[in-house]
Amino acid sequence: MVQPDLFAATPASPVYSVSEINERVKRLLEDAFGDVDVEGEISNVRAQASGHWYFTLKDAQSQLQCILFRSDAARLRFEPEQGLHVRVRGRLGLYAPQGRYQMQVRTLHPVGHGALELAFRQLKDKLQREGLFDARRKRSLPQLPRRVALVTSPTGAAVRDLVATLALRWPLLHIRIVPVAVQGESAPGEIVRALEFLGRNDVADVVILARGGGSLEDLWAFNEERVARAIAASRLPVVSAVGHETDFTIADFVADARAATPTAAAALVVPQREELRRGLTASLRRMALALRKRSDIERHRLQRSLESYGFRRPRLLIAQHLQSLDTWQERLQRALGVRLQRLATNLDAARGRLSALSPRGVLERGYVYCVDSQSGDVVTRAAATRPRQRLHLQFADGMAPARIEGAGGAGLESEA
Repeated sequence: MVQPDLFAATPASPVYSVSEINERVKRLLEDAFGDVDVEGEISNVRAQASGHWYFTLKDAQSQLQCILFRSDAARLRFEPEQGLHVRVRGRLGLYAPQGRYQMQVRTLHPVGHGALELAFRQLKDKLQREGLFDARRKRSLPQLPRRVALVTSPTGAAVRDLVATLALRWPLLHIRIVPVAVQGESAPGEIVRALEFLGRNDVADVVILARGGGSLEDLWAFNEERVARAIAASRLPVVSAVGHETDFTIADFVADARAATPTAAAALVVPQREELRRGLTASLRRMALALRKRSDIERHRLQRSLESYGFRRPRLLIAQHLQSLDTWQERLQRALGVRLQRLATNLDAARGRLSALSPRGVLERGYVYCVDSQSGDVVTRAAATRPRQRLHLQFADGMAPARIEGAGGAGLESEA
């Protein structure tokens, strides 16, 4: 059946608005193609705050504008990135407000490797740039923990191996099992909540996050970003024991320690009782040998000291010191005698000078000390006397009264 030309000119050709033309083209594209698969390389990729992704899908000759809405992007395990070769599925259409031909992508798969491998690489690179794998931020495991928490499935083989190995190596250990799903959509949330519970409650000294082997899809819960960040934020040191020796997960890189298997995690967390006993015995033996060697060294040193000149001739040393003491004592006595003689000579000289200057010495040379009898004032001049004034005359051997007879000391009469 021949389709009519919708845009062929006719004598009565209608005039369309821009919106009408765009809407007609949009319906034609959607009706003609439906869902299609397109393969190409991503370029000009950008993420909007709304959660939508815009990018260009290109090959060697052409380009196709694409949009991935937030609801569809949320189902992806990875993020679209520049240069990634992908196969997309969606519907062709037209963004009518701008007249832009584009494809609304519903699903997106990397070509050449799986989506999980890509998601693993992207998250690993992201967390490594943030420093979550840095050895400097990782904590040391306790040397001899008393309590161990096992975050794992309560029914798996891993938990049985862990409990058996831990109990065999250290029977006094308290083991707490925190049951979680280790596979499926609910697993990441349960693991995060278990780690947060252990961080809030003082019920363990170290945590073992364990699961047996499996495919990348089976182990994917341990590659989730929220699980990695919960391990990094844990207050307790975390040991990752996920899968077999050749399996690696994001949890292995973030955890404080990685064990190749759950059984190896038990050996990493607690020592074996017999090994510890042998280690203690060896340490005690080394300590005893070290003490014996040190004792021998000190004994030999003491013996050498006892055999030295000082210890062999103690009386001679004492005699030498006593002789020195006698010499110093004689020197001290001589020095004291000289000093005392000098002080005595100085004292006699001072006594002579004092005697010569004393009032008694002056009186003995014939002088008299005259005092007014009433006022007690010293009389030093004849003009200061008055008739009939009574005086006391101080001689060297005593005092005698006297009276002035004439004026101005013209006459002095003793009353003795």
